[in-house]
Amino acid sequence: MKRRALAFLLMVASIFVGTAGAAEAQDPSADFLFGRPRGSLGARGAWQMVAASSDIYDFFGEELTIDKGDFDSFLFGVDASFAVASRIDLVAGFEISRASVSSEYRDFVDENDLPIVQDTGLTLVPVTLSVKLYLTPRGREVSRYAFVPAKVRPYVGGGGGIVWYELEQGGDFVDFVDLTIFTSAFRSSGWGFASQAFGGVEVSLTSRWFLSVEGRYLWSDADLGGDFLSFEPIDLSGARIGAGIYFSF
Repeated sequence: MKRRALAFLLMVASIFVGTAGAAEAQDPSADFLFGRPRGSLGARGAWQMVAASSDIYDFFGEELTIDKGDFDSFLFGVDASFAVASRIDLVAGFEISRASVSSEYRDFVDENDLPIVQDTGLTLVPVTLSVKLYLTPRGREVSRYAFVPAKVRPYVGGGGGIVWYELEQGGDFVDFVDLTIFTSAFRSSGWGFASQAFGGVEVSLTSRWFLSVEGRYLWSDADLGGDFLSFEPIDLSGARIGAGIYFSF
């Protein structure tokens, strides 16, 4: 997982450097819009690093060959932003990610001395509404109707929303009362409130298309139910870093 994360970050960095260089080589006077953009729509991918700081993760790590970092995963997101001021956007976002981990018991084997194996999956779906603040002007007006977007636009932001999660675990398990082995499936799902903060930079590719490279952190937890009822709320927080392609309208 760590190698995949490093490869993803290197890919994001190479895309950023290449597109930033291309943007610097553009002639800004040849790339303009008829008026300021009213908003943007686009998609992004990111590497998500979960905090995994609640007791359900501790239990998995103590009993099974699962590390907290095994729940890190790629995510896909869609954002729609709407300009409400010269440097402020309102951004609606949707993300989805799924981590899947194969494991076995650390201290038990079956009657044939074979591993007792299971699969664990965690799906996260945050839906958020945020305010995005540009730290520099988005561009400049060169006439009454023409607007030239800035080549590079750094920004910060924050907001909140809700997160839907689903935790699933299936396979073979040990009954700690009589040490028998049984096959079963466990599941819990629900909703939790979330808050987030982010920062990044946009790089113009054309007058309407731009690349965004961003880091963000989301804070959230939710009650566990179903077959995990005896545990504390599950920690759904985590950092993510990624890049996206957007279209201004």
